[in-house]
Amino acid sequence: MAAQLVVALLALASLGAASEPDCKELVKPLVLDSHSPIYGKWVLHVGSWDEPGLKSDLVSVKSSWVELSASSDSGVITIYWADRLDEDKCLQGVANATISGMTSHTTFNINGHTSYHDGKYYEACSDCLLSEDTTLLPDGETKGRYLFLFTRTGKLEPSELETFKKQAECLKFLPEYHFGGTDLCADNRATAKPTDNTENAETTEPTAQ
Repeated sequence: MAAQLVVALLALASLGAASEPDCKELVKPLVLDSHSPIYGKWVLHVGSWDEPGLKSDLVSVKSSWVELSASSDSGVITIYWADRLDEDKCLQGVANATISGMTSHTTFNINGHTSYHDGKYYEACSDCLLSEDTTLLPDGETKGRYLFLFTRTGKLEPSELETFKKQAECLKFLPEYHFGGTDLCADNRATAKPTDNTENAETTEPTAQ
């Protein structure tokens, strides 16, 4: 009887394991093309990181939104972004990202500081945008990675959040998360026009949307 019980428990355990989606199912690259579903406005819901030193930069962002749109160049997308920071200031700007297949490369020039980012996009829940951002140092060395989950509204179902956590685990991110707020910066893109495929960013007094 004891042996039969052990066999039954093992069978149940194997069924439970089979019901859990594996990483190949959870993390599917999203192909970027002229009809890409990444276009439009997105509000940051949650983010994670793979290096402890990256945490302080992300948690200083109280809310964030981006708007992605096509440009006249089929290999380039325009990114308008607005972050509300710790000191209750709004930092915003425009950048052009070059895209190739399933990756993008963006150069940001914020208040005289240049940073480089390689992005990857993955399939996610309906009305969600899941992006992996690798921050590069000027010499090409990798500083670390972020994983961002944006939604159209900033809201997310609990089951979808659990899926995000599993995706983060598959991509080897730390089991720590920062949640974005919904007190968003106003759309002041008239003050942040791109120049030479980079963007000029300005810190402005925030006006909630």
